[in-house]
Amino acid sequence: MALPPALGQAFRMVAAELGMRSAARLFLRELMGEGGAPLVREARDKLGREFPVLDFVAEQWLSGRAEAPLDPAGVLDALRGVTRLLVVGLEADALDVLVPRLSGVEAGLVTDAGGLDPDFRRVLANYDGLMEPVGLSELHRWAGRRSALLTFVYGTDGHAAHVSPSWLRVSGPDVRTQFRSLIGWDILGQPMTVYPRWMVETCAGDFSCLVGPAPPAPEAAAGAGQPRAPAPAREAT
Repeated sequence: MALPPALGQAFRMVAAELGMRSAARLFLRELMGEGGAPLVREARDKLGREFPVLDFVAEQWLSGRAEAPLDPAGVLDALRGVTRLLVVGLEADALDVLVPRLSGVEAGLVTDAGGLDPDFRRVLANYDGLMEPVGLSELHRWAGRRSALLTFVYGTDGHAAHVSPSWLRVSGPDVRTQFRSLIGWDILGQPMTVYPRWMVETCAGDFSCLVGPAPPAPEAAAGAGQPRAPAPAREAT
């Protein structure tokens, strides 16, 4: 089987509404099922430099390394005492495991695309009212001593961290002091190996808490690089 000719365009559209890591796993799972490792390798070689997160995930699968599971436990620990959480950036897989467990926490999603153009109404419809849209002009309403900002980190070396461009628009010194916590959730666990297009670099030390992924379970390591079971159906894009 050959790669679809418009795969890159399709990936960008899906990544806008799922996030880069979530879209990469979805696309690569389908390619693995259709053509196995050779098709995944071809997709990595063709699209990896344009979409470095896809390159990262594909390389994990092809090399037999197990993915670190998206365990929200560390984030939930960092949110103890927090009553309002504002999320900057979009990763559907991560939000799917986090948002239903935010008991007693009001959650919002900043509606700034950070270079992509999702339909936020469609994105938020998947959370059944558990998250609400928040414009940049509304940040002050979410600030307070029991409020937190969270963004997704795409690998860090301990000094620099790569994040969505939208993070830099809300994490300046004037905003930072208005929130109790600034949480970075590292959803890759390692730095990307190609130039991190679509991301910007920030200082890891700017986060009050940087949460890393949990270690892979032993049984996950045995099945590394294999297609995973499909995630629960999301609203069609």
